[in-house]
Amino acid sequence: MAQDDAAVKTALIIMYVIGVVCLGITFFLLDKVNGKWFTKFSVGLAGVILVMGIILVNVINLN
Repeated sequence: MAQDDAAVKTALIIMYVIGVVCLGITFFLLDKVNGKWFTKFSVGLAGVILVMGIILVNVINLN
């Protein structure tokens, strides 16, 4: 059971890092394409990243 919990934590951390990287790439591309980095899409993506961060913190603090 402990191995399963560690695997889930690792997967969540990896997903969170991938999300942050995608957010950075999105902001960079929007800045290059549109000349502005703040759009509805980037705000939505940032919201998803924040929710993932909250879930990650809660899962890590449960043990």
